[in-house]
Amino acid sequence: MNDPKTLYKNQIVNIQKRQPIMAWLLSLTLLLIGYYLSETRFLGGEWLTRSGCLIVLLGVWSSIGAIISERVLIKKLNIQHRIVLSRAKIKLRKINAPKEYIDKEVGTIEDAFDDKIEVIKDNVRYQLGVLEVSLLMTGTFIWGFGDLFFKINV
Repeated sequence: MNDPKTLYKNQIVNIQKRQPIMAWLLSLTLLLIGYYLSETRFLGGEWLTRSGCLIVLLGVWSSIGAIISERVLIKKLNIQHRIVLSRAKIKLRKINAPKEYIDKEVGTIEDAFDDKIEVIKDNVRYQLGVLEVSLLMTGTFIWGFGDLFFKINV
């Protein structure tokens, strides 16, 4: 259970796959709506750049979601850690284990918990960081250069 690959496969670390897919579908929808409204010149022709702004906002919300997801996963793991620790202490007290052995077992459990926390932080930050950066880069590019597309075509 301490192996990072096992944690990853058991979905202790994985974010839901639909979050990046939904974010990109929403981004593409915003982009298409912005293109359509710019093409029809609805209330001016800058809707594509406005859709880029909305994609940037989606990227910012994604980063806030990453922070929340990380905190939720750490809290879940903390609860699991407390349960494992209390069970181990009860078991060791029942068999009247020496204090040195109890301290060693508690230390082992603490080390395993710290390793799991590091794996969670690394994986969540990587998975959602890629989504966040890609949305921010795409949105910023469209926001900054989207109107040039229509000026070249006109």
